[in-house]
Amino acid sequence: MRGRSALSRESRRGPVSRRSVARPGGGRWRRRISGLVLVAAVATVGGLAVSASAATKAVPATALAPAFTASDLYTFPNVNWPTNGGNIQNSRYSTLNQINTANVGQLKPAWTTHLDKSGTGKKYSAEGTPLVYNGVMYIPTGNNDVFALDATTGAHLWTYKSGVNQKITTICCGWDSRGVAIGEGKVFSAQLDGRLVALDQATGVPVWAVQNVRWQEGYTMTMAPLYYNGMVIVGMSGGEFGARGSVTAYSAANGARLWRFYNVPAPGEIGGATWSGEEWTYGGATVWNTPSVDPNLNLIYFSTSNADPWAGRGPGDNLFTASIVAIHADTGQYAWHYQTVHHDLWDYDQPSPTVTFDVMYKGQLRHAVAEPAKTGWVYILDRATGDPLIGIKEKKVPQLKSQNTSATQPIPVGDAFVKQCSDPKIWPKKAPNGKPFKQACIFEPFGKDQFVVAAPGAGGGNNWPPSSYNPNTHALYVCAQQSEFAYTVVPKALAHVGGQNFVGVNFAFPNRKVTPGTVTAMDMSTNKIIWQNKWSDSPCYSGTFTTAGGFVFVVKNDGSEIAYDAATGKELFRWKGDAGANAPGITYSVNGKQYVAFYLGGTSLGGASKHGDTVAALALP
Repeated sequence: MRGRSALSRESRRGPVSRRSVARPGGGRWRRRISGLVLVAAVATVGGLAVSASAATKAVPATALAPAFTASDLYTFPNVNWPTNGGNIQNSRYSTLNQINTANVGQLKPAWTTHLDKSGTGKKYSAEGTPLVYNGVMYIPTGNNDVFALDATTGAHLWTYKSGVNQKITTICCGWDSRGVAIGEGKVFSAQLDGRLVALDQATGVPVWAVQNVRWQEGYTMTMAPLYYNGMVIVGMSGGEFGARGSVTAYSAANGARLWRFYNVPAPGEIGGATWSGEEWTYGGATVWNTPSVDPNLNLIYFSTSNADPWAGRGPGDNLFTASIVAIHADTGQYAWHYQTVHHDLWDYDQPSPTVTFDVMYKGQLRHAVAEPAKTGWVYILDRATGDPLIGIKEKKVPQLKSQNTSATQPIPVGDAFVKQCSDPKIWPKKAPNGKPFKQACIFEPFGKDQFVVAAPGAGGGNNWPPSSYNPNTHALYVCAQQSEFAYTVVPKALAHVGGQNFVGVNFAFPNRKVTPGTVTAMDMSTNKIIWQNKWSDSPCYSGTFTTAGGFVFVVKNDGSEIAYDAATGKELFRWKGDAGANAPGITYSVNGKQYVAFYLGGTSLGGASKHGDTVAALALP
């Protein structure tokens, strides 16, 4: 089958660093764990300058995260929300049911707090998922500042100021952080400047820091790290700047590098022959979001971005761009891949988190991994082998020789959750070059002479916003938008220069003011739509979470938090905050009381919304 490769144990690791990273040294530090915490402005950790925290209270010892076992993080969350996706399945499903379909309409604000105006400028996007462990919440802003909050009152316990260089020029799609990780008494933050920083969970004081990538070369980090089996695992962003994607594991104890997997293979490696010339050295395949894990198979699953530049490349499918990839957790060795778009021209990458779940299919319990994509389809695979679970067929698509287009593309069996043909009514009569637009459907190629309208556009479909899976309804809840973009190829071939924009395409946009959004329940046993709610006034650019209480929560650009009945899609509750809501919410419980919480800070992309710095928690009266 063309979409994937057979299992292999070929190692694709980079060199392993044997250097341990020192604990804080340099500068002056003063702290009292039991009371006030006072720290200096700058210290040197592992040879890297890091900013210190200004804390008022230490996190109590009872709230410090242990060295979580795989089973600790694999089970569905209940009282806590200990990892970005709720668990390492990325299901974003909680077994809490104190709040349910019968009473969710009674929710009231329990507390709100502000994050010291961090990340409130126009360049920032508030896309962070909070974590909660034993009554303490951890949330980063788009400036990589991290806050520890009392999860029952919102009171600030400590604050880590990242000191991220404000002159970074290689950040695509808004300054953001999609979350942190916790484990072994530390909080782990992947920063836009390419540093992975471990903070003392009690005080916010840096413990170690490593330079994973360099922003000057076009590499940044926006994803929430993954803590798993004593490792901290991070990917890197930067495809629009000619970055070569990778996933890297570090020791949670001291920051020593354990392994690195390059998402664009070199010549002689599996997939290396799918690239022309030296294109593999800057080919893209970056990772925007947190991987999922199957501890029984010891496999890590992540999805990758588009190839770079978007157009004008030589022949080849360009592995492992626009793909779902599985690697062995302990070594970083390749296991399997499935490419969802061959030789991508349209930025049809895979920026949202993979989700794992078990589902009955044709009378058998199957172990699946799924990814909703910008194309508007959900790709459902067997997570042991990478084979399509329900069915994905290679079908012929339109061709353009000058762009070395793939003869076929993988088309999943089931329903698309957004339209896949353009709407001529929303476009001007003429393109920027004075010629008419060519209205088209998905996978229509484009050249240098005429703007071709693609639907979905590069905004998706499902972009980065995470989906959630409810085992009671067998539904994946997908947050998406109906974008349309028009493209032509830049006439002059681009030369790659590290740290410089490397897209190679001209864009045009429709004349409508709002990109419509959709919230869709997809049946994972059939890949068909159960229900769908359409928004005319906002894209869906936040993500979802769901619970045993029978509802699914999603938020809108105007700050509205909405609960839908997970089975029917009926709206059950709506509350509006004071800023744009563009990050997925969570639920947790402290002292027997269930809360739902959201970060309200707005976005610079996906339909710009009002900026702010609010964290709000709702609960029953």
